[in-house]
Amino acid sequence: MMRKTIAALMAFASATMLSAVSQAQDIKLYAFSSGALTIGKGVLQNNAPMTPEIQVPVGFYVVRHPKGIVVFDTGNNDKIITDPSYWGEAFKALKPVNTPDIAIDAQLQKIGVKPDDVTYVVVSHLHLDHGGNVVKFPKSTIVVQKSEIQNAFWPEAGTGGPYVLGDFLPLRAPGADFPNAVKMLQLDGDRDLFGDGTVVVKRWVGHTPGSQMMTVRLKNKGMTILTGDNVYFRENVEKNLPPNIVLAYSPNGILTAYEWIRYMMATEKADFMTAHDPDAFKAMKKAPEFYD
Repeated sequence: MMRKTIAALMAFASATMLSAVSQAQDIKLYAFSSGALTIGKGVLQNNAPMTPEIQVPVGFYVVRHPKGIVVFDTGNNDKIITDPSYWGEAFKALKPVNTPDIAIDAQLQKIGVKPDDVTYVVVSHLHLDHGGNVVKFPKSTIVVQKSEIQNAFWPEAGTGGPYVLGDFLPLRAPGADFPNAVKMLQLDGDRDLFGDGTVVVKRWVGHTPGSQMMTVRLKNKGMTILTGDNVYFRENVEKNLPPNIVLAYSPNGILTAYEWIRYMMATEKADFMTAHDPDAFKAMKKAPEFYD
């Protein structure tokens, strides 16, 4: 009986793995940028210099899966292209690129995708440079941690600065009986989006109370981890360099994210992609090129 049980479990595991590999054959991962910000590196990384300032990308990603399209993060709100005052003092402080070509619609057009084509919008967190365009996907399902929504509307002391209420306020419908204006998955943990292990949202409290990452299993590249702001630069993981404590809700959570990423790199030959590393982003394939 024990042998039969073990054999059955091995067969199930093998079938599951083969299914994931089969699905991964048709998955493509695209990298985009919603412009750039100009800041001192020390704003993001502990003990890094504040001068000279550096320009960092505002990266976001798209996954084409046989069962749907997933957008991971949505960049800066397109409103700043025509109305810099939308960000208030943050516009002067961050000096964002705000040319028309960085609009999310224009970016998605590079791969023939319109906002209405997107199945899921996964937001690593709702800061102004990650959740800016989340409401431009009214036909998609927004995937966010419930604790992130709560903190965005009612931020804990010291955490509210990077949120812009106008970015996500339209997600809430008027009236107590219909709290969501769009379809939403308010998570309290991980979620396998397509049920095959290829695209998995991972709750990881670090940068914010509801920050999350996402893993994508690709046939050729293998597992790729989209980190959001739990990792700013590749050297954070490679050299175990902590972020600026001001932007770290849970420093321990961020350090354990580094550790987990290193473990996945060692055991599964995984890779990871950040949103703001200028050198890493420069070396990436940019849409319409892709990883598979």
